[in-house]
Amino acid sequence: MNNIHLSFIDLFVPLILGIIYIFVNPDRLYDPYLYLFLIYSITIVLISISKNFYNNYFLTNISEKLKITFVTSFFAIFIQMLISLYYSINIDFYLFLIWILIPISIILIKYLVRLRRSTLKHIMIIGQLYKFNDYEIKTLINKNFKVYFFNDINDLLTSKEFHNNDILIVINFEKNSLVKTKEINNLVSSDKTISLNRFMEEYLRKLYITNDELIIDLSNYDRFNYVMKIIIDYSLSIILIPIFIIVFIWMIIMKFLKRSRESILYKQQRYGINKEIFTLFKVRTMYINSENEGNTRINDDRVYPFARILRKYRLDELPQIINVILGHMHLVGPRAEWVKLSDNYYKNISNYSLRHIVKPGITGWAQIMYPYGLDENDAKQKLMYELYYIKNWSVWLELEICIRTLFVVLDKRGF
Repeated sequence: MNNIHLSFIDLFVPLILGIIYIFVNPDRLYDPYLYLFLIYSITIVLISISKNFYNNYFLTNISEKLKITFVTSFFAIFIQMLISLYYSINIDFYLFLIWILIPISIILIKYLVRLRRSTLKHIMIIGQLYKFNDYEIKTLINKNFKVYFFNDINDLLTSKEFHNNDILIVINFEKNSLVKTKEINNLVSSDKTISLNRFMEEYLRKLYITNDELIIDLSNYDRFNYVMKIIIDYSLSIILIPIFIIVFIWMIIMKFLKRSRESILYKQQRYGINKEIFTLFKVRTMYINSENEGNTRINDDRVYPFARILRKYRLDELPQIINVILGHMHLVGPRAEWVKLSDNYYKNISNYSLRHIVKPGITGWAQIMYPYGLDENDAKQKLMYELYYIKNWSVWLELEICIRTLFVVLDKRGF
């Protein structure tokens, strides 16, 4: 049924936008433009069916949806251009604009359809090896999952929820703690059962880390991926520079009016790639020597009253564009952690050093997926997201992070 709904959207959205294009351009009425949009629709549907893009579409993450939309639309537009050249059909600006609007409209409509869908799965977590926090449970619920917890397998087997048709069982035990029985063997070998590690990565999009297990399947970007990141870094930095200049001028004016002689920029030593120390730049929003009192807090009285709005919208981070241009940072990556805090985390958090195999970023997967870190436990949680980002990096994940960052900024989640 889901496949039918998705193919219906792919088929009719291009046609509807094509009709709108013809309606606002009456001179196109007797030209074969509507056939172009029909071919656009058919191309998307055929590619999606052949590549199994419709299967479990609503369970895929945003970056995968961006990839699917780009691939199908790219080929559809490419075929449109070939046909237009062959039949000498004029491609004007508005036609090309409609071609671009089609994939955007498709992905937005599919998102709205997903919001109206009922629960997809019943997730049954057995065992207490990992303590799921409220934020993780809320994340699963927001994805339309129902979450159940069971102390052991017997509790699961005797529960009424176990007989639901659409279930996913998560083994949350130590590897050697299961007593092998026929029932347990059947359960573990079932295609409805997955390990804790796999569940964390696929459903919560973070890597599970323990104190006694070293993660070894991480690596830096290859040459092509690194070039792509550099292109994204400089392209978006150029866009952000005018905003940075406006913020900088505004801070000069406000400090002049408040008769403040403190510097506009705040500098702090941070760890970069391979634990190399560099100087990070931010807009100074707190009184001098405030860092001696530790991390920023909610409603922190160390923040200038006139600078609170900058922190709300994360605009105090904009000077890090300088660090990107100097090659210290990427636009997207793990957070550049303060040397003083990072040294403590090195001692107490397993695998913490792995976050330094890539350059840090102004924004990142951990920053948008987890609330502001206040203690060592939060640092460990954020590390799980950062290692997921390093392991699963792609252009599509990078774009997803940029899009999510925009929503975080507009939602005023800074403090």
